Amino acid sequence: MNLPEKKLQELLEAVEDINPQLVDYWQATAIIESLGYTDRVIQKEFNFPDALCLGKYIYERHSPFPSPKPLQARQRFWKRAISEIGIFIDQFSRSFVYAIPLILTLLLEYIGLEGKVRSLPLGLASLITLATLASLCTSGGFVQMISRRGAFYIGLGEPLQARRVCLPIFYLGAAASILFCLVGLWFGFYRSLVADEYLILAAIYYLLLSLLWMLIAMLSVLFSKAEAFVLIGFSLLFLLFRVRLGMDAIAAQIATTSIALAAVIILVAIAFNKGKHACDGSADVKLPHLSALIYLLAPYFFYGIGYFSFIFADRLIAGWAIDPASGLIFAINSDYQRDMDLALLNFLMLVPWVEYLSYKFIRYWYDRAKRLTPITSRAFVKKLRYLYGLALLLTVLFFIFSFTLVVGGFKPLNLGAKETSQTLLGCFGYLFFAIGLFNGILLFSLNRAKEALQALLPALALNFTVGYLCANLVDVHRAAIGLLVGAFAFMIFSSHKVLQAIKFPDYAYYLSGY
Repeated sequence: MNLPEKKLQELLEAVEDINPQLVDYWQATAIIESLGYTDRVIQKEFNFPDALCLGKYIYERHSPFPSPKPLQARQRFWKRAISEIGIFIDQFSRSFVYAIPLILTLLLEYIGLEGKVRSLPLGLASLITLATLASLCTSGGFVQMISRRGAFYIGLGEPLQARRVCLPIFYLGAAASILFCLVGLWFGFYRSLVADEYLILAAIYYLLLSLLWMLIAMLSVLFSKAEAFVLIGFSLLFLLFRVRLGMDAIAAQIATTSIALAAVIILVAIAFNKGKHACDGSADVKLPHLSALIYLLAPYFFYGIGYFSFIFADRLIAGWAIDPASGLIFAINSDYQRDMDLALLNFLMLVPWVEYLSYKFIRYWYDRAKRLTPITSRAFVKKLRYLYGLALLLTVLFFIFSFTLVVGGFKPLNLGAKETSQTLLGCFGYLFFAIGLFNGILLFSLNRAKEALQALLPALALNFTVGYLCANLVDVHRAAIGLLVGAFAFMIFSSHKVLQAIKFPDYAYYLSGY
């Protein structure tokens, strides 16, 4: 603690000795002046412009109540712990829902239920995998736009405006999904790549999933806890159709997705009708033009597409690198799929953890930035760097825990040295990407979406380039090297931008608009 900070602490203690329960900052200012401090002395010793500013600073930092009793302290601890658990569960449900189809497939395979029911023909299975990945990649941008803009109006206390602004974005996303679906059908029919019935089923499945992801995003804006119910219902329905009724995979997936889509549409319609006749006048407020919304949300749109494309880039590359002699245009090697599924499951456990850490980090930043002074700014920068390093360390420790849990719980008995090394390669790639995701959330919270996009897009290009070269020149299993290299680049680029923002925490807070 330097000399000015020490003097400030001594003054704070002196004020609290005179009156430990200050009424307001005017009283704190009066006490400071009664101690003989003038504006000139205050400027010289504390670097505050006048006694009033120093009084506000003292009032914000004094302890307004006597020391709590041990019982009260214990009650506060448990209340805080329950609140933290609630925040973590909320973060978990938001990020976990979008990977349900892949996770359910993984669970069925590794707990021994998949072999008890009929499997898909190889050509159709490849198309369904491609449709699932494409639905997440193409709808990811619209999901980000809906979530960001909806959360903006919800934060302003304007749920009706949130409903109004989400609807045109959904229409735009639905139109884009339908157009992409039609183009895919036309290309498949024109080239006669696969059987027509397979192509139609895959197109229907793609469209259903794309609409479902966007509607779930709308539902999460309107009902904050709805995603958890959708997750549970989706899982139970799929298990019922697939295991209990013995339906094949495509029938179970389409039936489950259709029912879930219908249920979400009903819930969204109820949410839109709720408050439709509100008389608060908010419906008369003009929303930004759609072109303005697209301009404002373009970084989020491209980040959402890049996010899911990054996660599944190695699978897309591995699928396209198949031997043409097989007669298939896209197929992922089953061994490669199994090994990377383990790595993906580990990543899906990391995502809610880094989202929770980013939430805590940014809340601390915002709370302290409101009370920064030229004297305390340097110490605050050091504190933020320390907490940033601690967050990265906790992420690595959680990675070790989740890796042990996932591999120990889901590892097949025939997983040899080669398969283990492949899983490790994917896990480390996803670890680097999770750290980059942590940085990206911080940059978005600081209203630096463009910088997050600047870190992601070059890393995504590196992921595809290195993965394509390794898959085609070395071996299809080496496509994961692109994930590792690209994720490491994303981690480095995004970390540099976050550390640059930490250098000037007050300016970064001011720029964020909070």
